[in-house]
Amino acid sequence: MITAGPGTGKTRVLLWRTVNLIVCHEVKPEEIFLGTFTEKAARQLRQGLTAYLSEASKLTERIYHFSRMYIGTVHSMCRRILSDRCFSRERMRPGNVKLIDELDQYFLVLDEWDELLEAAGFKREGNETITEYLTGRRSNSRHAAAAAAISFFNRLSEECFDPEEALSKRCDGTLQKLLRMYQAYRDLRVTDLSLLQQAALDHCRANNGTREVFHHAIVDEYQDTNHVQESLFFHLASGHRNLCVVGDDDQALYRFRGATVENFVEFEDRCREHLGQAPRTIHLGTNYRSRRAIVKFYSDFIQSPHFDWSKGLGKKGAYRISKQIVAHSKDNTPAVVASAPAAPDEVCAEVAGLVRRLIDEGKVADPNQIAFLYPSLKSDKVEPMINALKNKGLKVYAPRAGRFLDGEEALDVFGVFLVLFGSPASEKASPGMQEFFDWVQKALDRGNAIVRKDGRSRISSRSARNRSSVRSPIANTSSPLWASRISQSQSPTRLSPA
Repeated sequence: MITAGPGTGKTRVLLWRTVNLIVCHEVKPEEIFLGTFTEKAARQLRQGLTAYLSEASKLTERIYHFSRMYIGTVHSMCRRILSDRCFSRERMRPGNVKLIDELDQYFLVLDEWDELLEAAGFKREGNETITEYLTGRRSNSRHAAAAAAISFFNRLSEECFDPEEALSKRCDGTLQKLLRMYQAYRDLRVTDLSLLQQAALDHCRANNGTREVFHHAIVDEYQDTNHVQESLFFHLASGHRNLCVVGDDDQALYRFRGATVENFVEFEDRCREHLGQAPRTIHLGTNYRSRRAIVKFYSDFIQSPHFDWSKGLGKKGAYRISKQIVAHSKDNTPAVVASAPAAPDEVCAEVAGLVRRLIDEGKVADPNQIAFLYPSLKSDKVEPMINALKNKGLKVYAPRAGRFLDGEEALDVFGVFLVLFGSPASEKASPGMQEFFDWVQKALDRGNAIVRKDGRSRISSRSARNRSSVRSPIANTSSPLWASRISQSQSPTRLSPA
């Protein structure tokens, strides 16, 4: 059990542990389960492992292949478990798993909504009853009711909830109907992202040999695990009893998704229960990322006597692990710098000057390492800051600061489409449509510039001659979505705006 604060090198420790097992202890990569919770973290693990094993190959003159290693997000590896012969009885090839994502799940529930309401016993007021019971807000919207029900279904799935067992116990009428609704949803025989984990756990439990597949199970961000994930990890590690978890209870983020920090805080007790032995605990307490003042502020805040982390009410234990984080940095440089109390334009110019100086003096190697954070990019304070940075010769990437169609990428893509497929006629545009046609012209100009610059583009001479006056070089019966009609003359096609 590795407890760690922010910036203490959790991911690096995981990577070195994995390299140590493969290089020094000759554990086969396919005998290691290395899991995390986001695609970004999984990508970092793969890239780091590739780099470290490449360096190890230079020293040992051996090649290390980890293509068959289980490394990635928990969801991706659950899906792989369901299709891997190693986890099937008599190593028979299992059938393909039809997995639906969040959007598919939403549309499935909407399509089956009337049937689900009927199975649950809800009447016409079902939408309003469901939203009020699950969210506390009264709404007769089918969308709101379906979204609330999906969230409820996912939570039950992540907690390994058995609707039949729950229905045998006493509960209020609305909850009973919701449980019957969940049971009807399960009867649809679909595998969503929450049920995927339960399906993988059930699949492993059906075959005792699955306990021996992995010699080592290593899990990052363990504070964000839910009940079904914890059950899966303990099952996979129960054969060789080598389970390593890394986490920081102060960074628990996914309570809304069924995660519970108790899985990490009470890991020692749960190891005794599931594996029959207590884990060895290692504390990572040195922060290598932040300045001394920031680390001190964090430590003083989190250890303040004003916070009581005990469970209270006569219960044993606490909701966090006591730890002391110290800074590797010993400097007393200010961690926060305040601008002068001046007018907004002056403050923006001062901040832009600081950014320019940080880059020119080499204190920041890549401008992308500098971020500006605002409560909302629709704020009227954003545009002055962007203009101040541009005045210093700095490009700004903030696609959400304005309208999507005004972004460079959108203008370029639509501009090329307009060059290739034509643009709507604007001769008789109404005053209210003028802004639209101004945007079309702007996009078209950018599209023409891209086509002229890219020598690989091939535009017919006919379309090139008529591009300024003729809006579509291709005359056929399939019109773009924004066209209301196509003229039937033999002249190049002219499209009218919808």
